[in-house]
Amino acid sequence: MNRIFGRSKQTPTPNLSDCIGNVDTRIESVDKKIARIDAELMKYKDQMKKMRDGPSKNTVKQKAMRVLKQKRM
Repeated sequence: MNRIFGRSKQTPTPNLSDCIGNVDTRIESVDKKIARIDAELMKYKDQMKKMRDGPSKNTVKQKAMRVLKQKRM
């Protein structure tokens, strides 16, 4: 049957060092993302400290909530 339909080439099995390398790069990218989001949240927090209650503060609060949702994911 394999001769009629053809057989795909065997992909090399992943070894342990490749898996560890992939996990390390993913961890680094997640850490960078968390640091970027934390900096953005601090910026919004400082903005909200200086503002009085009103529609502009509510928009900043909505932006901060969106960023918090990204951080949780």
